[in-house]
Amino acid sequence: MLDFLAPDFLDNTSTSLAIGKFDGVHLAHQQLLGLLDSKGAVLVVDWQRAKEVLTSFNERTRLLQGYADRVYFLPLEQVCTLLPDAFCRLLLSQCPHLQKVVVGYDFKFGAQRSGDTQTLKALLPPKIRLEVMPAFKIKGMALHARHIRACIKRGEVALATQFLTRPFSLEGVVISGQHLGSVALYPTLNMEIPPHALLPAFGVYAVRVKFPNNPAHFEGVSFLGERLSTDRHLALETHILNAQIHTPPFYANLFYPKDTRQRLF
Repeated sequence: MLDFLAPDFLDNTSTSLAIGKFDGVHLAHQQLLGLLDSKGAVLVVDWQRAKEVLTSFNERTRLLQGYADRVYFLPLEQVCTLLPDAFCRLLLSQCPHLQKVVVGYDFKFGAQRSGDTQTLKALLPPKIRLEVMPAFKIKGMALHARHIRACIKRGEVALATQFLTRPFSLEGVVISGQHLGSVALYPTLNMEIPPHALLPAFGVYAVRVKFPNNPAHFEGVSFLGERLSTDRHLALETHILNAQIHTPPFYANLFYPKDTRQRLF
């Protein structure tokens, strides 16, 4: 993502702009992004160190680029004290050729979330049309990222897959494990768990594994939980099925298409 506040930033191309956090780029987000025109851009407004996100900034950028060539990032830490009118002036100065702004029905902006869609409509010049997407509902309930996070925490990753339109994934650095598998059972990949990562319920999952610079996906079985039989530390360990990984990669991405096979707690 390009820094929306960079000193040399100026978007002289975009005529429409979608604004939001877009964590997960889920079904509701996809409907909203479909309202952009052919010269649309996306502005992600989020905390730089947000906890338990559905998508890292790298993955979010990749997904959003499927809807717009230009994806920008505006850190909330630097703009959370701006009044609504100052926020609008910032948008217009950075994107001077806008003709349309797209937001969700529950969009809030400005200091203490004091601005809403009505505030934004009043502040935008007449030449810029505000398009507000209504709530995207499933069985009468508006879909939000928090609902998908709750599904994942319960281990209902298959339901989360439906809302995301793709499997939930965990990415991280491969680290040295206890070296027990290669002796007693089978070789495993041990992944470092970031301190604020969104984790599914403890259990054993069927996963697909992807490594950098390798187009292949490997089938695997992944364990998430405390190693009760050894050191009782939280572990994320994955066994690759039907393939030999002679040199463990530095980085891995796990995709969770199905619910846990076994609930441990």
